[in-house]
Amino acid sequence: MSKKKRGISKFTAGSIMTLALLLASGGVVYSWAENSSVVPVSAAVNEEIPEIQEETTAEPTEEATTEPEIILTDFKYPEKTDKSKKFDIESEYPPKNVVLMDADTGEVIAYKADDEKMYPASLTKVMTLIVTVENTKDFKDTVEITSEMIEPLFADDASLAGFPVGDKPTIEEILYGIVLPSGADATVAAAKYVAGSEKAFVKLMNEKAEQMGLKNTHFMNTSGLHDENHYSTASDMAAILSYAYNNEICRKVLSTDEYIIPTNKTREEEIYLQATIFKRMYGDEMPNVLVRGGKTGYTDEAMHCVEAFADAKGKTYIGVVCGSCSRWSSTADLLSLFSVYCADGEPYNEAVNVHVDKEEETEEPTEEETTEESTEENTEETSEEETSENSEEETTENTGEDN
Repeated sequence: MSKKKRGISKFTAGSIMTLALLLASGGVVYSWAENSSVVPVSAAVNEEIPEIQEETTAEPTEEATTEPEIILTDFKYPEKTDKSKKFDIESEYPPKNVVLMDADTGEVIAYKADDEKMYPASLTKVMTLIVTVENTKDFKDTVEITSEMIEPLFADDASLAGFPVGDKPTIEEILYGIVLPSGADATVAAAKYVAGSEKAFVKLMNEKAEQMGLKNTHFMNTSGLHDENHYSTASDMAAILSYAYNNEICRKVLSTDEYIIPTNKTREEEIYLQATIFKRMYGDEMPNVLVRGGKTGYTDEAMHCVEAFADAKGKTYIGVVCGSCSRWSSTADLLSLFSVYCADGEPYNEAVNVHVDKEEETEEPTEEETTEESTEENTEETSEEETSENSEEETTENTGEDN
């Protein structure tokens, strides 16, 4: 599977809105600041938008973060039935660990070694997102980025959102930094804000795993960097994604394609964030399937991982694919999973399953434009693009991208 030019458009609204979300089970009110430059893939939240609130920058106190309330959002754990398809032969479905389930019922549609211990890599960050959201009351609060946070991540070759030392991003910005570019700097900053340290935050992650009844998951860090004692299963990861999907804020972040963090007093340049999952796909390549959001991951030990929630024929499904040999094969395997088992379609075929921009499709090119495009395709596409693409893929897959 070759990398595609995305041609994503960016836009900026003129105001900051807030969204008050009340979780009935926990009784906690969240104040959600919607960044003016978010470009969500899925539909906007339908709740009524309250009046604009005055921005605050208060730092949290230690007392306010050491004893968070226990909150448990509705979610589904994968449950196999006699109808569940089991993949036995490697050639039939290559990834090492797989689970596909109905998001509404938890019924497993297809699976392979879904209960076996594996390393989740950056799929870990979905749990980091959950714990941060559930322990934040004001998403306009800020946290300072320090050299002590960043320097160890460089040594570990971790993927970063790009917050400079001295920057004071809001927690909202941190959430997008955690998920879209898979930023370990954002996860450590979230840990500092919520619990005072990464170690204390990881304790909250493990407590949440226990509260959820996960069967074989244990966290050692907030980002998914490899550790022998940092592990999970495909089914546990599916349950975590189900939990996040059922949280309005988490679902919104996981469904966002791109996000622009503007300049401020501590940030001289904008920070452009794009979701790693939507660098690999548009989400609408397969007939009757729309991938709405998800997360990717990679370490040498975990290999390539991807998980997503998708709509197919009026239902929502959650798929987890781990242990693939490349980012492109993991993406193709996930798209095939949704297509074949949720939409009665065919496996992914690069030559057939392509995204079509409807606006571009309706515009009739002039004869001059057609000639120019043909010339460019015969020159640039076979030289510059192909060379750059191969170089980028070789470099990023071996330098810890999306760790």
